[in-house]
Amino acid sequence: MNQFDADFYIAILEASHDEIYVTDGDGFAVYCNKTFESNYGLTREEIMGKHISFLLDNQYCDQSPLPMVIEQKKEVSIRQKTKMGKTLLITATPSFDENGNISLIVENCRDVTEMEAIKADLEHTKEQMIRYKNEIDELRRNELKETENLIVNNSKMKSIVDMVDRLSTIHSTILISGESGTGKSILAKYIHSKSMRKDGPFITINCAAIPPNLLESELFGYVAGAFTGADKKGKVGLVELASGGTLFLDEIGEVPLPLQAKFLELIQDKRFIPVGSTKSKSIDVRIISATNADLMTLVKAKNFREDLYYRLKVVDLQIPPLRERKEDLKAMATLFLNKYNREYKLNREISKDCLEILQSYRWPGNVRELQHVIEQLVVTVPGKVIEPHDLPMHLFRDALVPLDPTQSELPSLDIALEEIEKTLILKAFEHFGSSYKAAKALHISQSKASRLYRKYME
Repeated sequence: MNQFDADFYIAILEASHDEIYVTDGDGFAVYCNKTFESNYGLTREEIMGKHISFLLDNQYCDQSPLPMVIEQKKEVSIRQKTKMGKTLLITATPSFDENGNISLIVENCRDVTEMEAIKADLEHTKEQMIRYKNEIDELRRNELKETENLIVNNSKMKSIVDMVDRLSTIHSTILISGESGTGKSILAKYIHSKSMRKDGPFITINCAAIPPNLLESELFGYVAGAFTGADKKGKVGLVELASGGTLFLDEIGEVPLPLQAKFLELIQDKRFIPVGSTKSKSIDVRIISATNADLMTLVKAKNFREDLYYRLKVVDLQIPPLRERKEDLKAMATLFLNKYNREYKLNREISKDCLEILQSYRWPGNVRELQHVIEQLVVTVPGKVIEPHDLPMHLFRDALVPLDPTQSELPSLDIALEEIEKTLILKAFEHFGSSYKAAKALHISQSKASRLYRKYME
């Protein structure tokens, strides 16, 4: 092919994805490739020989670099909007004759419409990410506010909190044990809030709440195609989400035995392998676990790995049940009362007699049960002051029998029941002042209430 063949050069220009638009030195069109047509909605026949003012006057575009090139006699770049909704990045370059006059002006126009849309989407995404981050930070702050529920008037609880404060710069694993509802998760959050990782995530995993067949993939994540039904893009596990912060493994005793080896590797080496992968991942995480089960009993029964047990309990914190923390009960009741008063926009109060009955109850459900009872009273009691007759009857039936500390043996069942009956009858009459109201509060007949009152007043 002849290197000076005009068709050869025209073919190159027509193959260009960018628009090529050429005018003479005065701004009259002498050439454009086919991309020009889609950018402006004009055919080449309609633009050939037309001055640049034709495009501007008929609003085919908002501006043109050509008048500036003609005036300044130098290359000019602008961003142009066209009638077809396109955004073009245009560079107009003059070509000079031997006398220094402009002979041609060549425009190279790149369609950046899609790029502009991507840029706008990116900016929107950045704004969303900032908003989500702020929301996550706020949620994290609100979650850690539960540490305000940590009441420590009890000597055992004071010892636990003192130890946590001393170990605030240590990253050793911690095992929190105690009955269900004693506040193990609140203590875990308190530990996190006092640690050097307090600004990192606090991820809670309830090992008993996730089905065993899903536990591994939920915790450690999985790669694409790991199993039937898996997300095609794979999934990041909860363990990885805790990187840089604290991973709280609640009900650790419920972890299936086959999966315990993976937990051991995580704790010892801070590494794990996602489901379906052959490559391990490293993670920077502090591990706190909790259980209401006797892990040593599970170890002896071959249901829990002994090596995992000892790795979990580098620091062992045992929360006493609420019945052994009676010094904390009134403060807790007041705390929950204020919480639900704020939440439901109410102004309930608890009478002194009511607090005494709460104080004498055994609280088998511990702090969680106390919290639920207070919420129930706040939302159901019609009056401003919560009185003994507003309390659920099981609080009376299960009240502790006052015992003589000098006696080494428990009283007989008949004596204990009679003592409870006497306490309830006398308190009911003292509070309500009439046999009718006392009987109603105790859910017995008026005649029976009167008879028992006379019996215990003799």
